[in-house]
Amino acid sequence: MRNLFYLILLITVTSTYLYSQCGCVGGAAVGGLTPIGGTANVGLLREDYFRASLFYSYSYGDKFFRGDARAEKDIVEHYETQFSSLMLGYGFTEDITLETEIGYFPRKLQDFGSNNAEGSGLSHLSVIGKYNLFSSIVKEIEFTMGLGARLPLELKQENLPQHVRPSTGAYGIIFQAFFHLGNKKADMHFFVINRSEYNFENKSEYQYGPTVNTSLYYTKGILKNLTGIIELRNEYRLKDKINGEEHKDSGGLFFHVAPQINYTLGQFNVSALFDYPIYQYYNGYQLGNNYTIGLNFTWMTRL
Repeated sequence: MRNLFYLILLITVTSTYLYSQCGCVGGAAVGGLTPIGGTANVGLLREDYFRASLFYSYSYGDKFFRGDARAEKDIVEHYETQFSSLMLGYGFTEDITLETEIGYFPRKLQDFGSNNAEGSGLSHLSVIGKYNLFSSIVKEIEFTMGLGARLPLELKQENLPQHVRPSTGAYGIIFQAFFHLGNKKADMHFFVINRSEYNFENKSEYQYGPTVNTSLYYTKGILKNLTGIIELRNEYRLKDKINGEEHKDSGGLFFHVAPQINYTLGQFNVSALFDYPIYQYYNGYQLGNNYTIGLNFTWMTRL
């Protein structure tokens, strides 16, 4: 049962992939277009257990902002982002889990009306190790932390604008924290997940700002094999830098709500989600996110 709830949670944390921020001003480089998230933080796997997860999301945005106020449109009509990833995890011991994830953008598009800027390709490879600091099966509590790295892929992208490149082109450091409190009798679970990232400067002398994501999840069994999930997420992004100077049209503070549903069939889980921004504050002038939809397929077995 314990592992089942981690499988259910897998889709909830993948919503950290979903938010795409676009701060487009006359084709300038953009802050944080690459989705935040990388390797999902779902606690530990039992020893010798293997998990594979395939994820897909679609994001759309056509609203410009100055701060938290709507602003007039610029030359960009809208943006669309399709993102997919494959994540593999293995429990080496009861306290140590290793996960790796590869990301791919089938499409990153900005519509300029008469023409489009479009990119696609591999995004990144992430590797993270997780260690359990405290757990109690009786009290249904777990506290786990993780540390890892993100390696850029598709480095030869100089012919594309920064905001439509599938990869940031930069190395990064990932920090994660995971807390779970359960109640089996009521078939309810609460999760708090934090993920922070620091990005180094890429070869184009562009550096994406550090990001901090904190999510609160509530899960409740609806029917046999069917679970409902509500996620409330806060995302804070510092400003990007170009040639060492802050990019004024980047970064911000955002709050999202993401209702989700999960169906379990044996070793398989299928999940769907809808991610909606309830508050967006953008530094400078930026194109915001309207919504994101996502699907996740998970399989877990003991090797």
